[in-house]
Amino acid sequence: MLFGIVLAFVSAILLGLYALPSKYTAGFEWENTWGGFFFFANLVIPIVLTFTLVDDLWGIYAQIPTWIFFTMFGLSFCWGIGNMLWGYSISSIGMALAFSLFLGVITSIDTIMPLILIPDGQESVLGTTVGNIMLTGIFVIVFGIALNGYAGILRDKGRGVLGKENNTKIIRQGILFCVLGAICAAGFNLSYHIGNNLGKIGEVAEIQFGNAPWIARLAVLLPIFMGGTTSTMLFYGYRLTKNKTWGNYTKKGIVLSVLLVILMAVFHDTALVIYGLAAYHLGELGTSVGFAILETGAIMVANVNGILTKEWKGASKKSITVLAVSLSILIIGVLIIAKGNYIKIENDKLSAVHIKK
Repeated sequence: MLFGIVLAFVSAILLGLYALPSKYTAGFEWENTWGGFFFFANLVIPIVLTFTLVDDLWGIYAQIPTWIFFTMFGLSFCWGIGNMLWGYSISSIGMALAFSLFLGVITSIDTIMPLILIPDGQESVLGTTVGNIMLTGIFVIVFGIALNGYAGILRDKGRGVLGKENNTKIIRQGILFCVLGAICAAGFNLSYHIGNNLGKIGEVAEIQFGNAPWIARLAVLLPIFMGGTTSTMLFYGYRLTKNKTWGNYTKKGIVLSVLLVILMAVFHDTALVIYGLAAYHLGELGTSVGFAILETGAIMVANVNGILTKEWKGASKKSITVLAVSLSILIIGVLIIAKGNYIKIENDKLSAVHIKK
């Protein structure tokens, strides 16, 4: 289990860092940077890696029920829409509130739903001691995320960033889009859970076709990326056409910006592959425990990035204190969830021993 937790934190570090190069893509508009990112992250890299590394990919998929792929595609299509709605909400309610709302909702959904959607032959932990511990950890993490967002609001308020132009109607609309975006974006982890835990794509790729565990997870991720690619490419294609910014990709001296976009995609995709491996090593509750650690760790790394890039320079003592408390609470929440998973694994070991006897 410890190895799975370490992998989840490594994944979180990469996920927390992947957007950092976007601050330095000179010559690109917003849609150039993120349209290019999704093109490489959701389409080019997954296709190249999966078809290159996974042995007998079509043979693996032939063993999986068709409804699994349709469900994965639908949920991941929503994941792409969710990311776009979240990006829109940032301009209405600010990064701090949007970040906390988005991650609070998505963490709640993506850590609780895998506890409900269980494979045949397995019992739900809800209502048990393990389940109660897990839910407690989830609520602690969500509270920590809310405090983290409040710290950001205090910081912006102290700087006068939250001005009168943010009227009630715009703020309400921004909150609505942010919450809807989070609900849609929860599709990624739910899609992974259905493909890996219910559809057993990773297990089939590993056991029946002899792929290494981390390579087997590429077979799980590919259908997810295809759904996300469809929704994001439609949106960014529209934005690039509307704003007439396709030409930015052919400007002179744009090579560094393109390389930074590719670096973003590499960090992002590596984080998701490592997350899949972490969930594998964390056992039956891996998609709950792993995702909680992933999101919590990413928040911590994002805050460190903010401090290093001087986003918190000149912030009030109150906002910094709230930030420190929120990060401490997030760590406590992760420890509680890890404890619940540890108890579950130990209980399963004892059950297996009794069955053998």
